[in-house]
Amino acid sequence: MNDKILEAIPNNIDNTVYSIYTNYESDHTKTYTTILGCKVGNLNDIPSGMISKLFESGNYVKLSAKGDLMKSLIVNKWREIWEMDLDRTFTADFEVFGAKA
Repeated sequence: MNDKILEAIPNNIDNTVYSIYTNYESDHTKTYTTILGCKVGNLNDIPSGMISKLFESGNYVKLSAKGDLMKSLIVNKWREIWEMDLDRTFTADFEVFGAKA
């Protein structure tokens, strides 16, 4: 945020930040990739040092976490998710951080 990276992303639609979890080795207990970014209008111009990631739509479970981000809010929500009996594919998960975050 301090480096204003969102402003450097071409074709940025808004300032919503997405945290994408992908490239799972198997499940959440093994290695995976995390990407921070935003939704863009197109992928025609990807600056050096940045990447694009497309993933297929699917049946995602929408969950919300409210509270203080600095007090393990997200970690606690993921612990709750890991304990749920969900039929996960481990292809892509994501978090959405709007203006209030």
